[in-house]
Amino acid sequence: GLRVLAMAYGPSLECLTFAGIVGMEDPPREGVPESVAQLEKSGVKVLMVTGDSKETAVAIARRCGILEGSHSTSSDQEGDWTTFRRTSLLPEDSSEEEYLDLNSFHPVPHNPLDDVEYGAEFALSGSQLDAIGAHNLPDSIVGVKVFYRVAPRHKLALVRALQQRGEIVAMTGDGVNDATALKAADIGVAMGKGGTDVAKEAADVVLADDNFTTITNAVAEGKGIFFNIRNFLAFQLSTSFAALAMESVATVFGLPSPLNAMQILWINIIMDGPPAQSLGVEPVDAAVLKEPPRKTSDPIVTRALLTRAVSSAALIMFLTLTVFSHELDDGHVTRRDTTMTFMTFVNCDLFNAYACRSSDRCFYEISPFSNPSFLWAMGFSVVGQFAVIYFPPLQAVFQTESLSLSDLLLIVCLSSSVLFLDTVRKKFLQQYCSDSWKGSILRKLRKKKRGVYKNSKKRDGKATGSSGRRKHCSSKSGKTPAFENGGKT
Repeated sequence: GLRVLAMAYGPSLECLTFAGIVGMEDPPREGVPESVAQLEKSGVKVLMVTGDSKETAVAIARRCGILEGSHSTSSDQEGDWTTFRRTSLLPEDSSEEEYLDLNSFHPVPHNPLDDVEYGAEFALSGSQLDAIGAHNLPDSIVGVKVFYRVAPRHKLALVRALQQRGEIVAMTGDGVNDATALKAADIGVAMGKGGTDVAKEAADVVLADDNFTTITNAVAEGKGIFFNIRNFLAFQLSTSFAALAMESVATVFGLPSPLNAMQILWINIIMDGPPAQSLGVEPVDAAVLKEPPRKTSDPIVTRALLTRAVSSAALIMFLTLTVFSHELDDGHVTRRDTTMTFMTFVNCDLFNAYACRSSDRCFYEISPFSNPSFLWAMGFSVVGQFAVIYFPPLQAVFQTESLSLSDLLLIVCLSSSVLFLDTVRKKFLQQYCSDSWKGSILRKLRKKKRGVYKNSKKRDGKATGSSGRRKHCSSKSGKTPAFENGGKT
């Protein structure tokens, strides 16, 4: 992984005496291997685009975990290389002077295993890219993880080739020569500290700390935000569906309205607002980070989300109308009737909000203290609801009356059945009610394909590549990274 500089001295360029070589190390930054491993687990695949030599690029790629066999230390690699040179190029009885004499070196037969060892199957040079036609380039780079000795035109060609495969490409860079690729990429990421002004102007995103780990954290945060939006919508849609369906069913069967106008406004503005907003800041689940990249065409409102929302709304409507019809014994709507109905609907709503914190984990698997904002929101909603029920000035506004402890226990028992329904959906009906169920299937297929890929490589002696759409990024400081995510975000 060293950059080698040859040193010589002499009176002129035509008459030089070789003095020696200097190895300069440009190591990966701290945390890069861990970030690459985390990205691999989440369906992201890393590529390296660099101007370094093949040996340097492959060594760094292995140390970062981009190529397999990345766990050997630099000292081990140095010792193995020295032994190889001594035993392969010189006789066993050679002296140290003969070892340092360049004229005493003799070529050795080419071993095909050296290509595998030094990354021939996974690396392409800039000259090799030039030899590949533009129409064949998208298919020719499948399975290649390292591109070395590249020029700015090669970076632009790689971006366009990945885009022709239907990928959404993000390119990171810091130099003036990276500007064209940054501009052509779907997402250009420039370095804030060491990047040039030209690169920053061409990029869409600027990393303030020039840290590759920041990209990993941003990917994780983006996934968390997207899934939190889905959980937010599942809660809001279920509450709205339940309120509309309850009023519609009551009208169809000739029943009076279970809730008055002020109570409906209280539910929509006060009871739904804080819990729904707190769902948007739910901590990112580890299972969410392992989800594969999604396609840009994938909708936010999926069939599984609608199934969860409609089933919860149906149960809330059934429980609320059951309580209302039981209290409506004389055909006249009293304050107690609307209060019991109002309290039942609100309690079902709060239990539903807790169930919507995760799309695949049951309520008993979620820590109640992992989201302090949700706790504050729930506490505010509970205090506000009790104030509406028991505070006389608010009783006059909302047409409510005080309830006994037995009434509250009955309401809590009935409304907690929302958690039971949510557990049944997540444990036994994942294929219909969970968006992550599809992602787990894709992960299993990806592992199976990866195993077939390795087996075919062993049989044929060459890489066959995979046409799967994945994210790619780079990981070494001083290297120009490119990552793409297969038409996904």
